[in-house]
Amino acid sequence: MKIDLNSFERELKIEATLEPEEIDLGVENARLDYAILFKGAVRKDTDAVVLSGRFAGQVNIDCDRCLASGTVPIEITADREFVADERMSEKAENELGPDDLNMDLLSGDELDLTEIAREEILLALPQQFFCKEDCKGLCEVCGADLNLKDCGCSNE
Repeated sequence: MKIDLNSFERELKIEATLEPEEIDLGVENARLDYAILFKGAVRKDTDAVVLSGRFAGQVNIDCDRCLASGTVPIEITADREFVADERMSEKAENELGPDDLNMDLLSGDELDLTEIAREEILLALPQQFFCKEDCKGLCEVCGADLNLKDCGCSNE
């Protein structure tokens, strides 16, 4: 979903549903099977465009030990500032501070909410995901799911 920055004067309230087929996470072990909801606003400031709001939904992700699929809820507060290339160049000449971490380059007259959602979701995914804390994983010999049965293979 693209937001045309020329279509409003100061602020635009947004309630959007981003369908799974719109957002390609680009990772093998995680996928969207349900829509991601966004509720927020885009505001034009003097020298920036500010997107603030909340993404909500869920991501299906595979267990790192047994490959079983599980669901991770996504509740992300987005607060991003988009600045023109000239201002970003000025910032690059100076030392960046903590407030600059939410700053992105604005190219053109549109914001791509789908791409912003993709980036935020990828950053919110856990580094490791286990279907349960005591997941036993797969047998290294036969590939059986050790959570379901003891395969009897030798562990030596």
